[in-house]
Amino acid sequence: MSINIFLSDKLPKEKNKLISIISFNENLEYTNNILSVGMPEVSGKKLYEIWEVEDKITRSTYNNINISKNKDCLFGSIIIDNRGSYEEIKLAIQKKYSDFFEISNKNNMSIVKIWHYLPELLKLYVNNKTNYSLLCESREELYRKFYKNSDYPAATVIGIEGNKILIYFLAVSFGTYEVVENARQVSSYKYPQNIFSEKPMFSRAVIFSFKNNTKRKIMISGTASIKGYQSVHKLNVVKQLDEALKNYRVFTKLENNPTNVCRIYLTKCQMKNISIVTKKLENFFGKNQYILLQGDICRGELLIEIEGASNA
Repeated sequence: MSINIFLSDKLPKEKNKLISIISFNENLEYTNNILSVGMPEVSGKKLYEIWEVEDKITRSTYNNINISKNKDCLFGSIIIDNRGSYEEIKLAIQKKYSDFFEISNKNNMSIVKIWHYLPELLKLYVNNKTNYSLLCESREELYRKFYKNSDYPAATVIGIEGNKILIYFLAVSFGTYEVVENARQVSSYKYPQNIFSEKPMFSRAVIFSFKNNTKRKIMISGTASIKGYQSVHKLNVVKQLDEALKNYRVFTKLENNPTNVCRIYLTKCQMKNISIVTKKLENFFGKNQYILLQGDICRGELLIEIEGASNA
């Protein structure tokens, strides 16, 4: 068993082995088994992210969670209204997180990565907390129940436009599972409270293999211009991209690696620098191994973030 993630400007004709198809535009929706993440691609590419497995998948829903699975992989996604008080939205996220674990456990699988796209990520509530705070609090309370150590899934959190929250996850029946941290950075769940009063509980990356298969896959969390636990190169997008690439390269090689597929998120205020960013990305990743999206980062001074997947 294996999973192949790649970018393509065309949809495969045969879709019965596609556990996920992701498109990139302003719409946030799940239609005809295609998940659109509510973020526009900003460099002119029109690509789909295709997740292909080796055998046929089945589709179902559970508590409004859209599920695609085979015997070794499960992909689930949910769209939640971003309406209500801080506590109401936090509770809604926690309920869905609980569902994710319930679905995974019922299928004898474990979650390896979760993606989160939230409107107004850094909006301040009356309690002086943000939507990023809200997510971290929701996750921390649940993870303390499900994890006795720090073997957390990888994660990405990005701010989007609109009034809906998107969360999706990948769970697998694995032969091996290994969390990987970055020696250049403090583990997120060990950040001092002056950075975040809530703990961002995720692993920098997760390496896994399927049963009876020696090939390993790595899912890399969103990584930005952070050294230790502090943001560096504030408001300089070129230097921030260089720093983020240094962090990304800790986990996988970029040269002659066709299995590496990245998403890069650029904040709205940096749209004027798209051509500079794109030129650098082409040199690092190659033309069809990354997609550049407009999205906000978890710290106001950070301008760009990279996440991805690759063979390990």
